[in-house]
Amino acid sequence: MPRSQRNSHFIRNMIITVLILLIIVGLLIFSRIHNKVTLYDDPNTVGNTSGNLLNGGRFCEADGTIYFSNTRDDEALYSMDINLEHTKKIIGDKVSYINAAGKYIFYTRRNDQKTSTGEGLFSLSTTGLFRITKDGKNLSKLYDDPTQVVNLTGNFVYYQHYDQKEGLQLYSAKIDGSSDDQLTEEAVAPYSVDNGLIYYTGWDTDHKIHTMNINGSDKNVIYDGNCTSLIKVGDHLYFMDMDQNYALVRINPDGSEPETLISDRIATYNVDEAESSVYYQVDDGENNGLYRLDLENHETELLAAGDYNYLHLIANYLFYESYTGETTYVMDLSTEQSKEFTPKTIK
Repeated sequence: MPRSQRNSHFIRNMIITVLILLIIVGLLIFSRIHNKVTLYDDPNTVGNTSGNLLNGGRFCEADGTIYFSNTRDDEALYSMDINLEHTKKIIGDKVSYINAAGKYIFYTRRNDQKTSTGEGLFSLSTTGLFRITKDGKNLSKLYDDPTQVVNLTGNFVYYQHYDQKEGLQLYSAKIDGSSDDQLTEEAVAPYSVDNGLIYYTGWDTDHKIHTMNINGSDKNVIYDGNCTSLIKVGDHLYFMDMDQNYALVRINPDGSEPETLISDRIATYNVDEAESSVYYQVDDGENNGLYRLDLENHETELLAAGDYNYLHLIANYLFYESYTGETTYVMDLSTEQSKEFTPKTIK
């Protein structure tokens, strides 16, 4: 082959190689830009209510869409509109502690507890803390060992991080995965994060009510008691007082003016964001049932006799489950009429 022809052939191959490299680099840049996590502009962005997270975070509302763990499909992640219609399946993971805001949904994955095979079951991680876009794309892992309570506030998720040697500890991770830091060695449940503070009950050494800064500093005791199931709603902190046989008490955020609201032994509760009503499950063995307390006139009413769990307040609805978990109900709060919640399943 003449030298000129060999040179021409070499130049052509070089051009093709350069073009291929440029295409690859361009695709990588496009993918990185396309998948770049958009941080929230509002530092007060929240992913779910404290009361819903206390009850497992199985339902969550954001921008007029309800995201939920569908018990009829092995607790996979679904969505529906505010009228409980147009059900869609987002991902087959077994989910809890759902937080949604902006483009993203954050959740705890527990595929190790799935009862059937299906989408996501044989993925690399069967447990952990995950982020996904609301269209069911761009799944990303923030932590791949078991997690429990997850709370999205601002650009961070505060979560119970499990380690085989250390057990549960409280961590915070930035939503883009760029940081993941231990806040305390205690197994703190971060149901309530507000105005730069985490409100929590002690776990290992005491059951007093504490605060700490969201970076883990400045831990303070604000209420000396034997407390559990603490949430902040509106202008108050609510908790179950174990010294009063799990009665419901509320205090001011500085720990002052304790007020016993419900003297019955309760198993779980939720408070609406307007602080107008408390919905709670009595568990005294004689008067078991789902009740409502009107916080204005302090009158109580029985909504449903029996044993129920996982009380979630979403818009004008109360979602709750039978104690066995076999049936989920939804109550229209305007009429206080309940029916079985039977969303369609999508395989």
